[in-house]
Amino acid sequence: MTRRQDRPRKTDGSSDRTTLSLKALLPGAEFVGCDDIHVTTWQDDADRCEPGDIFVARMSATDDGHEHVSRAVARGAAGIVAERIVSTGGVPLCLVPDSRWAAARLAHAMAGDPARRMRVIAVTGTSGKTTTAWLTAAVLAEDGWHVGVLSDLGCIDAEGAEPEAAEYGDPRACAAWLARLADGGCTHAVVEVSSEMLATHALAGVVCETVVITNMASARLDLHGTTRAYHEITARILDTLPPQGCLVTGASDAATRRLIRKATRLRPAVTVLTGGIAAGCDVTATPVDRDLHGQTFLMKSADCMVPVAVDAPVLPFVRDCLLAAAVGLRYRVTLELAARGIEAAGCVPGRVERIDHGQETPVFIDIPTSGHALTATLASLRRLTRGRLVVLAEEQVAETIGPRGFQARMDRWVDECLLTPAGILEADAEDTDIMAYARLDRLLAGLGPHDCLLVLGRPTLGQRGPGGPDDGEWSLGTVVAGWLRVAHPPRPLQSDRRAA
Repeated sequence: MTRRQDRPRKTDGSSDRTTLSLKALLPGAEFVGCDDIHVTTWQDDADRCEPGDIFVARMSATDDGHEHVSRAVARGAAGIVAERIVSTGGVPLCLVPDSRWAAARLAHAMAGDPARRMRVIAVTGTSGKTTTAWLTAAVLAEDGWHVGVLSDLGCIDAEGAEPEAAEYGDPRACAAWLARLADGGCTHAVVEVSSEMLATHALAGVVCETVVITNMASARLDLHGTTRAYHEITARILDTLPPQGCLVTGASDAATRRLIRKATRLRPAVTVLTGGIAAGCDVTATPVDRDLHGQTFLMKSADCMVPVAVDAPVLPFVRDCLLAAAVGLRYRVTLELAARGIEAAGCVPGRVERIDHGQETPVFIDIPTSGHALTATLASLRRLTRGRLVVLAEEQVAETIGPRGFQARMDRWVDECLLTPAGILEADAEDTDIMAYARLDRLLAGLGPHDCLLVLGRPTLGQRGPGGPDDGEWSLGTVVAGWLRVAHPPRPLQSDRRAA
């Protein structure tokens, strides 16, 4: 994404590599039956191996690649990368501590290490990653840089107008997207990094000169088991920091503060910038006005202070703005330009985004990816709502948060909640779908001007057709937006005579 075209692109193109030495690529690897293995093509799926491929016996939560080595050899694999000694029938073997890291490193190296041609900014944390990533891109673009973004909301290069839905969590897909950004002339790449990506070492070998950690709470315990394991996996993001890199964080919780101490211990020359409401942060804010129609705050850094007005009313959005501005400071973007970039963004689609079709009741749509994120949104809206806080949620959202945790949050913050099944507007809708829509219709019709409606599900951006959901179903956000358009049609313009 680009805001100004008057600044030349800052790239240092590099040539692609077609053959790689594992000895050079994987320091510390041990070789059995050879001194080195040279790679031109590789696979981590034995059934896709072809003669001459290198097979990586990648470990995963559900599979052990070492069990498929014999099949890869039978299909003509010219070398094996594994974590332990396995029978290869004389095929050269490379032993590595972590086959997942090796596979990810191969993916980026075979793509030509495109991240080295850009300044990569990694954004991770329990909540606020997507919003912070897009606000950071807006701040940098306001200063004239050519910025690409990889995020849950979608991926976009420097010339893109709308984010493209894409999965980039797999190392190969991530490397391919980074190559696309670099080839497209991006000077900066803002990458939202999930704990799943860190668990699979998706950024192996990628240098992120700036790392942003929004916060550290509990998330994805279904994947990582315990909060401690989740925090340890999140800490892997520090492996991407160069010796003189920059760590940007809110420093608002004990786990994040421990991560700061670890970063400065491992890399004494690292720069730490903080953004948050608390006094003492490098970028902080003072609230001026906040209601369900938006908020204004004074953003401050050193001796500079500028007002910022945004559409999103919730407090976590301010935190994300301050983190984005702190990244801007790291790249010498003035606070005034940072404020302009944030105001130009206004909000991030699907992240407490306003749905406005002329109705009196404030309506927002959000896509919470963790209980922590949902709690922050509900708490902010509850404080601002004079009447009832009502939630419409796709059943999938409750499953993502966890049924018990979702219900506990509804009981604490919400006056009324309705879960809706997928496909309530489908031609072959079942009786339960029709009844669900009838309940939705009654709920929407009963909203008053002092109430607030929060829709939890895919954004209105995700409609049928190009760019819509892969499953072809109507999103709940689209259903609500359609209902509001029908219930509040635009008023026709009156003639001059009638007006007189």
